Amino acid sequence: MKKIAISGVTGFIGSSLCYKLLDMGYQVIGIGRKKNDKIEKINNPHFTFVTFEDLNNNNILNNVDIFYHTAWNMDYCNSPDFTMSWITELSNLKMTCETLDIAIKSGVKKIVFCGSISQEKYCFDQNHELTDIKGSIYGITKQLASDIWRRIANDEKREYNLALLANTYGPNDLKTVTKFIKKIALNEELNLVEENDLVDFIYIDDAVNGLIAIGEKGKHLKTYYLGHRRIPTFGEQIKTIKKVLHSKSHLIFGTFKETKGTDYKKIDLDALYNDTGFECQSKFEDNIQNIYNWLKENNYLEK
Repeated sequence: MKKIAISGVTGFIGSSLCYKLLDMGYQVIGIGRKKNDKIEKINNPHFTFVTFEDLNNNNILNNVDIFYHTAWNMDYCNSPDFTMSWITELSNLKMTCETLDIAIKSGVKKIVFCGSISQEKYCFDQNHELTDIKGSIYGITKQLASDIWRRIANDEKREYNLALLANTYGPNDLKTVTKFIKKIALNEELNLVEENDLVDFIYIDDAVNGLIAIGEKGKHLKTYYLGHRRIPTFGEQIKTIKKVLHSKSHLIFGTFKETKGTDYKKIDLDALYNDTGFECQSKFEDNIQNIYNWLKENNYLEK
């Protein structure tokens, strides 16, 4: 039985990955700040939870086959004070390095760093307007952390992959697509970016399956974009949401200008498929309906 460790197991992506791996019969060690309802409901003898504080006090990471690092504190996102962003990101960098240092010393065989497309957006091209302070500090810190560990893992002769996730959405998460689905379901007027902007959203089930494919078949030191091989326009997706929900929302495209969107021409969108055979399988229309049902069941659609 393979032994998998997941940092950030209490988060949206980490918990979803944990559930899937347990269903597949893996032994899973979940690492987090403290247990929450996502973890309390797990009743599986192959699951062990450990806090970051206790990680160094035992040998729990010994003989781990794959270590997925999904942990990243985003608590500052709703704060108007940008100072909180760099303070938190410095803490994220410290936590990441300390956690992965323990993983290396414990003999973890492979590390999959769960990054973000924001790393491309803010790090690989410096010719953009410096307007999104929080987003840029987040992307730069993610890139720095992943870059440090790419080099250390290689020096320590451990396998390493960086997964650049597209905007990930699904039930139990109220950001990105879920936010749009909620507003359109309530027939609200939406002020939006340009209709023809290219934006990729990946459903949580696809994101989890992609991470598993990278863990099992990813080639050493390669960076993989985890999203769709064909990037749809923002307008296509928003109009599909409106159609599926039979909404009367007024969509106002072009209210906001994206000063630095993702340049998908610089990304190998086929690398993950070519190396592992993975590509997104879920249907956007089905995902919309699933999220709508979740919003309704949890009373998020009450005005």
